[in-house]
Amino acid sequence: MINLIPVLLFGFLLSTPVDKVIHNTSFIFLDNKLPIDINLNDFELSINLKNNQNHYHMKQFHEGILVFGRNIKIHFNIYDVPSSMTSNIHRGKFENSSPSLILEYINNIVSNDFLEDNFVFKNTQLMYYIQEDIGKLVYHIDAVNFKKASRYLISAHNGDIVKKWSLIHDEGPTIGSGENLLEEWVDTLHIYEGDSFSAMGDLISPNLICEEYCWDYGDCDGNNYNSCILSYSQGDCPNNYLEDCNGNCFHEWYMQFPGVGNGFCNAPWIDVSENTITSGNYNMVDESNANLGMIFTINSYGGFYEDLSYINSPSPTFTSIASSESHASGVSAHDYQRKTLDFFWNYHGYAGIDGNGKRTVSVVNYGSGGGLSQNNAFYNAGLDVLSYGIGGGAYRPFCAAQDIVTHEFTHGFTAHHSGLIYENQPGALNESMSDVFGYFVEAEYQNGGDWTEGEDIRINGGASRSFENPPTYGDPDNINHPYYVPFTNNPNMFTNDNGGVHSNSGIPNKVLFLVVQGEEHYRINVLPFDQNINISRQIASTIWYNWNRYYLEAEDDFIIAREKMIQVANDVYPYYPMYVQTISNAWASVGVGDPLFLGDVNGDSIINIQDIILIVGILLGSYEPNEDQLINADINQDNIIDVLDIVLIINIIFN
Repeated sequence: MINLIPVLLFGFLLSTPVDKVIHNTSFIFLDNKLPIDINLNDFELSINLKNNQNHYHMKQFHEGILVFGRNIKIHFNIYDVPSSMTSNIHRGKFENSSPSLILEYINNIVSNDFLEDNFVFKNTQLMYYIQEDIGKLVYHIDAVNFKKASRYLISAHNGDIVKKWSLIHDEGPTIGSGENLLEEWVDTLHIYEGDSFSAMGDLISPNLICEEYCWDYGDCDGNNYNSCILSYSQGDCPNNYLEDCNGNCFHEWYMQFPGVGNGFCNAPWIDVSENTITSGNYNMVDESNANLGMIFTINSYGGFYEDLSYINSPSPTFTSIASSESHASGVSAHDYQRKTLDFFWNYHGYAGIDGNGKRTVSVVNYGSGGGLSQNNAFYNAGLDVLSYGIGGGAYRPFCAAQDIVTHEFTHGFTAHHSGLIYENQPGALNESMSDVFGYFVEAEYQNGGDWTEGEDIRINGGASRSFENPPTYGDPDNINHPYYVPFTNNPNMFTNDNGGVHSNSGIPNKVLFLVVQGEEHYRINVLPFDQNINISRQIASTIWYNWNRYYLEAEDDFIIAREKMIQVANDVYPYYPMYVQTISNAWASVGVGDPLFLGDVNGDSIINIQDIILIVGILLGSYEPNEDQLINADINQDNIIDVLDIVLIINIIFN
């Protein structure tokens, strides 16, 4: 990975006019060619194999120190032509790169704020964080136990908590009630006879207590490593893996998000060796398509990661009515997870939870131990494990709804790519992303699905959220709605839902509904991508997938997210400008950005030959348009009015 952005590239960014700047993020149209000062060899390449689209990415460093969430991204469209570029690099001042405070002092600050007895510090590193237009030197550090995980950015010069956010992504119960475990028979359930299946791996934090890692897990060996700087070694491990102190390999992504446990003397909260998980004659282990990632479905009935077993049966039929064997919950989780993986692969060429075929582990029917409610489901970013509570009262086990299973899996997809932080508007985008893919997968396998989320876990009706009408369950459908939770500098899971991550997700959820189905919303008419809802849904799925994997950044808010969604539409569907109009109007109807009426140059709400005549007049210089007419005449939104716009408006007229 390159450590410093080349001076020539900085010069280009400083001197070249940009098409749009929002919240210090520059959106640049590349007009089908790269600037002469850009060398793509300085960038990391990601390829969307589904449509062969290339994306180039460069992180910003200052004096060799990473700048949090500041990147340059260059996108090629599906015809391998340079299309667009975004940059949110910081060009202003930076604090001194030598910290004034030692790590031990910083750890004490975190301890006094985290207020948990058994936890560990993880993922500690120096970086810059841009606040008030100044690059502030901070210690990036995670505080983690199983019931709570927070990421801190602490000033390395004065000890102030510059920022913190939660690392636990949960699907807690919301307003309403419902049903789950629909007593439907699953004809095809991929299982494993015997116990010779491939390894799942231990559910345990890597052993990082050694001089090479100098990790602060406690004074296990009589030495104190608090002031050490963490260093990694690939050792004999394959690419993307690191070697721990026992010589075992673990994915380097683990270092970005915390593991789970109290960590003292290498005794994490969860210490589950794979060979302690019991099995039977037939086990819920899916090796049917190992390249897409194996599926392990594990029973933790009534406990919390205790007495674990692969959900098993003496025969291939899982029909036991013994609650402790969890057959019904296992069938639901196992089947829904298979469908989720198949959807991501079939439509997007995405394999496993990380895109590279990593296994999926589902732990079902956990009880109330570990500090988490059993009426809950959550994705743990440290272990890449999905967990589903046993339910109770008005709730059935939380693994029984397709949209919830896909919801939790999608948190993993988001964590491995855009990394949207779990607070305020980025957190609402994170939650919405999971809701949206829950809708897509449910629609694929359940006759078009429905526009509610979480309805199947409630015994007495209701749902968690509604795409069609978010206020039904207490969520806003516009940033000016009374239910909207404003930005907070103190996001908290219990007092303000981390800045409204669950509630404000209603806004991008409504955008999804509008672009797929179409509707007049707050007096703005939004046309769907296509009149055939199945085609419309597929277009939306493609846009949302690319948006999350290649375009979004960790701290993007609604305004930036809207602009990046428009980028995706332009890059993936360059000859369908009406998709841009649909996206623009959907976001405008929820209070973000302005509406767009492409092709209607004369403003008569009809696109016809009269509009073509005006565009020709603009090209010939015989007609002087106003600003709105210029925007509407630029059909392909490339900031140039030319013959291509005439071709596109003809296509619009003839559908």
